[in-house]
Amino acid sequence: MTGAILFRSPNWLGDAVLSTVVPTALARNPPGARIGVLSPRGLGDVFRRHSAVSEVLEFDAGREVDAYRRAGYDRVLLGPVSFGSAWRAWRGGVRERLGYAGSRRGFLLAAGLPAGEYRRDRHQVENYRALAALAGRPEARDEPRVELDPSWVEMAAELWDGPAGRGRVALQPGATYGPAKRWPAESFARLGRRLLDAGRAVAVLGGPGDEEVVSTTVKGIGNGVRDLSGRTPVGLLAAVLARADLLVTNDTGPMHLAAAVGTRVVALFGSTEPVWTGPRGEGHRVVRHPVECAPCFRRTCDIGIVCLKEISPERVLAEAQGILQEEVG
Repeated sequence: MTGAILFRSPNWLGDAVLSTVVPTALARNPPGARIGVLSPRGLGDVFRRHSAVSEVLEFDAGREVDAYRRAGYDRVLLGPVSFGSAWRAWRGGVRERLGYAGSRRGFLLAAGLPAGEYRRDRHQVENYRALAALAGRPEARDEPRVELDPSWVEMAAELWDGPAGRGRVALQPGATYGPAKRWPAESFARLGRRLLDAGRAVAVLGGPGDEEVVSTTVKGIGNGVRDLSGRTPVGLLAAVLARADLLVTNDTGPMHLAAAVGTRVVALFGSTEPVWTGPRGEGHRVVRHPVECAPCFRRTCDIGIVCLKEISPERVLAEAQGILQEEVG
C-alpha cells in the first residue's frame, strides 16, 4: 500500500494508550497520509476514534503474520521492541520495517533507533515520541488521548447510572503484570467503605485475571458498591472511566486510559517507577512508600510488598477526597 504506513501497537493496554501520540505524529509527515493501526484483539478501541487513524485492524493470537498479509502495507512502525514483532512483520511481507533496534533485531529493520534510546529514566511517552520521529514529526505538546464513541458513552450511562454530584469513584484493585504491583485488596475494600460512608458513589473495575482481588474488594466493601468487573471491554471501559470523577488504581492500563479521557487519578506505585509509567496530565496524585529496593520492576516480591502494604487506606482516602473536593465539592 504505497504512501501509507501501519503502526503496530504495543501489546499492553497502558502502552497502547501512551502510544496514541504516534499516529498523531505520523499524520504530519506527510499531512493526510493514510495511517493504519494493527493491534492485538481487544485493544483496537484505543485507536478506533483517533482522528489521524484511517483504519484499525486487530489480530488473534498466532495470526499476526496473516493480518500483515491481509493489510497489504509496505511500511510498518513497530511499537513492541521484541525480536518476534519484527520477524512477524517480515514474514507478513512488509518491505520496510521501522523501530527500536534492540532485541538483536536490527538486521530486520530498514531504519532503527539504537537500543539504548529506549529508556526507563524518562516517561514512556518520550520513548514513543522518539519512535514516531522515524516516520513522522512528533511535537512536545502531543499527549495520549483516547476519544469516545457515542455508543460507548450511552452504554456507560446505563451501566453506572445515578445522579452526578456525589463524586463517582472507580477502584481498580487488579494489575495484570503481577502481585508486586497490587495494593492489597483489603486496603481497597477499606478505602471503598470509607468513600461510601462519605457519600461517594463507588464502582469496582477489573478484567480477566482480576477475579480474586475484585471479589475480595467487593465483599469487603459490602452494600452499596457497584461491581463492573468483567463487563467493560476497552471502549466501554474508557467511557466508564470518563464518567468517573476519580480513579484509584495500581500502576495499570486503566490508569493510563483514565488519564487519556480526562479523569483524574490517584495512582499507587510499588515495584514500578512513576517517572517511566506515571499518569500523564495535570492534577493526578502518585502515592508511594519509600523502600530501598524500589523500583525493582519485578512481578512478585520476596519480602511481602512492603512498598505497598505500608500505604494506609487513610492516606489514600485523604488524596482522593482532596481531588473530589476540587472536582465536585
